[in-house]
Amino acid sequence: MFSKLSIIFMFSSVSRFTAFLVVVTITSSLFSCKKEKEEVSVSQHEVFKILSYNVYEGFRGDQQNIANFKAWIDTVKPDVIALQEMKYFTKASLKSFALEMGYPHTLMFHESGLPVALVSRYPITDVKQVPSDLHLIQAKVLDYNLMVVHLSPLTYEKRRQEIELVLERCRDLAKDEKTLIMGDFNNMSPQDATFYNNSEKMALVRLSEANNPEVKILNNGNIDYSTIQALMDNGFYDSWKMFRNSYEKSAPTKLRSHNNYTRIDYIWLNEPLLNDYLKSYFIKDSFTHYLSDHYPMVLLLKK
Repeated sequence: MFSKLSIIFMFSSVSRFTAFLVVVTITSSLFSCKKEKEEVSVSQHEVFKILSYNVYEGFRGDQQNIANFKAWIDTVKPDVIALQEMKYFTKASLKSFALEMGYPHTLMFHESGLPVALVSRYPITDVKQVPSDLHLIQAKVLDYNLMVVHLSPLTYEKRRQEIELVLERCRDLAKDEKTLIMGDFNNMSPQDATFYNNSEKMALVRLSEANNPEVKILNNGNIDYSTIQALMDNGFYDSWKMFRNSYEKSAPTKLRSHNNYTRIDYIWLNEPLLNDYLKSYFIKDSFTHYLSDHYPMVLLLKK
């Protein structure tokens, strides 16, 4: 039996157009095989799946939003859910909320303001106390050290202070410990600088500061990246950026009408987890377009 490539060379009378179509077919098949191999490489491993999501002021207190989230989460099926802006929730209501989705383990420290929360299929252990003025959870699930954060939306100076407190805790862990830091960092990344360095984006940033005098994004006229740079300098890797040179916003969603695009939602991993990395992505669908002003992020790791 002759391959498609053999047919091209044997039949010289075949028009160039026909030969082109055959080559395209072969090329398409190669890409298809590559995609299948990538999918198999994920499916052949036992996977630990993390979802991080800023749910915009506790689903805005809307019971229908909460009901829709419960139905949606059943299609995503993460092992742990790191939630930010859990306004209106108490420790007790978080427990009920999680149990209704099939998650028996929860953790929340603060009930006022915009607290962070952790929901898990597996026991949450080694829980550390955190400062009352910092939206942070530090705990362990399986052999993963998890830190859930929501850094200040106000000034880059405040975010610098907050991330330093988080990194101090990371330095206290053994270097071979698997550690992840996830959540809403409210800070753009230097790895995305080329996508922000244009007149349209910078005009939007300046307008945001003008409309919100308490907000400081710019440092001497330039976007301040020092909060994210600190993570990189301390041996953490942006899971979304690990195998990408492209850009994708994490906010705003279609819930907002402005176009001040930004990627401020991350899941960071340290060196002991690099070989366990499988995949990371934002979920953008008919549900997430409108539930929050942020898109959720997923990370898949080999167990």
